[in-house]
Amino acid sequence: MMLPLASAATDYLEISVSEQTVTKSKWTVKRKVLVAFLTLVGISLIVIMPTLFWQLHEANKALHGFCDALIAKQYKPAYDLTSKEFQASVDFQKFTKVHDDLALRVGDLKSVEITHSEVKEQRDGWYGTAETTMIFTRGTLNFTYILKKNDGHWRVYSYHEE
Repeated sequence: MMLPLASAATDYLEISVSEQTVTKSKWTVKRKVLVAFLTLVGISLIVIMPTLFWQLHEANKALHGFCDALIAKQYKPAYDLTSKEFQASVDFQKFTKVHDDLALRVGDLKSVEITHSEVKEQRDGWYGTAETTMIFTRGTLNFTYILKKNDGHWRVYSYHEE
């Protein structure tokens, strides 16, 4: 009589094992890799983007200070906002002469519009590029400015008329 019970238990085990359903993960390997990649990109953006925006803001602020001094014809404060490298290649008298000659050519500088700017960290520090439209009493000129961060401060590194 024991044999039928054992046989019934075996039949029951066979039925319950065969009726179990295996649930597959909804996360395929491709999806896991994609989510991991997007997570890394997201973390990178959260860390890097605020730094880039802050550097861009500070570079634009320095350029506005430089241009505001030029508009007011306060050449010494404007010159002080240039980099050591700029000052080594252009002395204050030449700087003043360039801006006086520019005023003779197209009139007094009235305003400056930054049309495009960007910053980038390179091996030797932060650099920024700004494309501007300078509005004078008798016309407009486009200038490109290169800025460099020296000793924690953004400075005009070079500029030229387009």
